[in-house]
Amino acid sequence: MLPRAIFDSQSISADPRSLDRLRASSLSNKGAATQGVAQQFEALLLQQMLGAMRKAAPPDELDQSAASQMFKGMRDQQLAQNWAQSGGIGFANMIVRQLNIQENPALLQQPLRNDVRSALRRPLALNAAAVAAKPAVQMGAVAANPQSKSGTVSDFVGKLGEAAKSTAATLGLSPHLLLAHAALETGWGKKGIKGADGSESHNLFGIKAGSGWQGKTVDVLTTEYVEGRAQKRVEKFRAYDSYTEAMADYASLIKRRYGAAVAQGSDAVGFAKALVAGGYATDPLYAQKLTRVADRLADQLAAFGSRLGA
Repeated sequence: MLPRAIFDSQSISADPRSLDRLRASSLSNKGAATQGVAQQFEALLLQQMLGAMRKAAPPDELDQSAASQMFKGMRDQQLAQNWAQSGGIGFANMIVRQLNIQENPALLQQPLRNDVRSALRRPLALNAAAVAAKPAVQMGAVAANPQSKSGTVSDFVGKLGEAAKSTAATLGLSPHLLLAHAALETGWGKKGIKGADGSESHNLFGIKAGSGWQGKTVDVLTTEYVEGRAQKRVEKFRAYDSYTEAMADYASLIKRRYGAAVAQGSDAVGFAKALVAGGYATDPLYAQKLTRVADRLADQLAAFGSRLGA
């Protein structure tokens, strides 16, 4: 355990005084200073890891302001510092051991401490978990459809709002439900279905191309849930020449097959549950996800001062 004066657990991560204390302690207690520097280095590594994890996760499009990103970065920095101080992943101890071996090669004959052994094994487990948790991606879409930070909820509503309003009027539904459904399926327009060549399908609602579909199609690697288990499959999805055409086909589909959903009016919970009950999606959490997006979209529309005439 480091002396409190050297590595104060109550100090903030960006406090330059902690570095000054490390410099001062190196003159009187080299071993403790080495451990402190190693922990600071581990904190930096953990901060980078947290940042990479955040970038890999689906972005929260309703919380992408510059101020929000700044505070998230500060939180990650402080979390990494606290994590390193409480033992971290053992990386600091590995650094200290390596530095000590350089000064005293005889230490190579000593067995590794348990925490160092654990640190050596842990990356394998982390990598395995990351692979298992990685979401399915579309064929050819990684390079052709990178995520953009420029898109916002207002951009999405501005692009599709009028089409959603007119389509919703023919169905007797609130426009925000159609927008929410499209937002969920396309990641607010950033993860729309594209062909292997990067061509746009304009498929806003993840509608598959069954045997009766005579129009254009694109092949997409997607995730289906069979008996509660996620399975990756290549499926054919419908492709359209425009978003207006996609909206019209969606209206025809749910009017014909999901009458219970159409009858919900502006009830997001009822709409989502009726779609799932009718077999629209296999994701067991689909109704909850759609309801959450619809509720947040309704709040955003109110904040924008627009209800799309609903």
